Amino acid sequence: MARQADHIERRRLFAAAALNVISRDGLEGLTVREVAREAGFTTGALTHYFKSKDDVLIAASEHAAEQVRAPMEEAALESSARAALRHLLYTALPTTTVMKRRWRFWMAFWERAAHSPQVNRVMKERYREWSGRIAGQICRAQEQGEAPAALDADLTARELVALVDGIGVQVLIAGKLAAPAQRRFIDSLIEARLGPPPVKVVEPPAARASRQSTRATA
Repeated sequence: MARQADHIERRRLFAAAALNVISRDGLEGLTVREVAREAGFTTGALTHYFKSKDDVLIAASEHAAEQVRAPMEEAALESSARAALRHLLYTALPTTTVMKRRWRFWMAFWERAAHSPQVNRVMKERYREWSGRIAGQICRAQEQGEAPAALDADLTARELVALVDGIGVQVLIAGKLAAPAQRRFIDSLIEARLGPPPVKVVEPPAARASRQSTRATA
């Protein structure tokens, strides 16, 4: 059991090292020697766990996905599905240096997916997971009356994914972090597809007190 745990931990270390290398140096920096050096092991140790460079890249992609799942799952806990949807999309933007590095990795991953069926298959799985998270919040918003019942949740999710991807690419090209104005692009598309936020009617304190008094004496 301990040996299996060591095996899993060693793979995780190499995956984290590959993620760091690609985020820093791009896909061209992904060499067996550089990943092994980053992880603090020999190249022989790395080749014992991975058969190819694509295997290393896929392991790094899973490590990156694990790091963003926690904040996304936390965002989904908001009671308002509409607010959860907005928060979920915000967490994917390169608003921090760490997230900007992750976006550099994903750009490299996309590029490799165009040439490797193995990487392409994993990339599609990642997108299905990401789109599914968004569609799930849209469906929850429909149940809460925060989105039109006739709205196509899957199509809207794909639109929002495309918008986030576009913002991410623009940020990398500009060499800056995502600005508040780019968050407003997301707000604008959400409002365009889900409609304006429902107006909550707040009962005046006097009316509420009168209603409670009437109920008590009834």
